[in-house]
Amino acid sequence: MTNKTVMRWTDGRGRECVREVNQVLDIREFKGTPGYALLVCAANGHLSIAEILMFLYSQGVERGENWVRRRRWLFQPPGTVNRNTAANTDGKDERAIEVIREYPSASLRYVVQILKERGIKRGKDWVREHRSS
Repeated sequence: MTNKTVMRWTDGRGRECVREVNQVLDIREFKGTPGYALLVCAANGHLSIAEILMFLYSQGVERGENWVRRRRWLFQPPGTVNRNTAANTDGKDERAIEVIREYPSASLRYVVQILKERGIKRGKDWVREHRSS
């Protein structure tokens, strides 16, 4: 595989244009620039968020977990599913969804209150996401 691709086209004046497009770069050349952290995310999709943060910190770049989480998906292959490893830790998701179905037109806050009364802790964002389940 070559590091460059040749791009050819004819411009609006009928002239043949040729440009080389680099497909490989050395991210070390961008250390100290605002885009460095983004390039680290792009080049290291195999690392966890914590590992990316640890590396960035060792390079003197401070970013938060949410910053990495919001940008890392840009460089993942299509079809990648990022799952929350803490999902359904109490095992009450199915019961919560049943309760949500009992109150299809109730407000989110009211449904959260009903869930809480039944011993199921869920926030209104969770209820909103799972209301159509």
